[in-house]
Amino acid sequence: MKESYFTDVELYYSEFVNTDKSLILTSYESHHLINVMRHRIGDEVYVTDGNGNIYLTIISHISKLEVNVDIKQKYFYPNLLKNITFCIPRLKNSERFEFALEKSIELGITNFIIFESQRTVARGDKLERWNKIALAAMKQSLRCWKPFINYFESLSEIIFHGEIIVLDQKGKISLQDYLNNNFDINRNYFFVFGPEGGLEKGEIDRLGNTVILRLTENRLRSETAIISAAGVMATSIQ
Repeated sequence: MKESYFTDVELYYSEFVNTDKSLILTSYESHHLINVMRHRIGDEVYVTDGNGNIYLTIISHISKLEVNVDIKQKYFYPNLLKNITFCIPRLKNSERFEFALEKSIELGITNFIIFESQRTVARGDKLERWNKIALAAMKQSLRCWKPFINYFESLSEIIFHGEIIVLDQKGKISLQDYLNNNFDINRNYFFVFGPEGGLEKGEIDRLGNTVILRLTENRLRSETAIISAAGVMATSIQ
């Protein structure tokens, strides 16, 4: 059974799995399940643990603070993009930044590093908010790998363990061609995006040995480039 078959279901999240027999939904999840969607004991609901599993469950107990569900069936899905990390700068417009984050997750990206570039205007982390957006995007798109988000105050603080790829209009090779001819699903890749105005030359130089790729022949806004890259990967990496 594939995720695409779950087209007409609500997906909830639980981090409390009891030996493949039951799960516990707490906080926002239990509130939404009972008070918004009006589910009751005996109803079937789908729940993910954020580790690749989607469970078909039956509500067995409801209390003020949590909901218990019994597992009826379990489905597992591999994370095909697990070795890809998107390194995204804080953008001047927070709505555009959050939109890019949300859509990248809907397209299957699960690893993110958010950093402040030299041209960053908005500064400081909002990890709690970003994680809420990430969780909602995962459930909305019926995915079952909880995104991981890290934050650094500068690009130079990031320690890369894998291939560093900078997306830039000046790249001679397209992202699509690179994925078709050079991509190794077993290697780690860090895709670095620039802010409005791009990365400073010094920032790119400090990255060391990098691959420069282009997305299109035209210049794209940062958030458009991020989402476009996620879309290319979602359709190219199988």
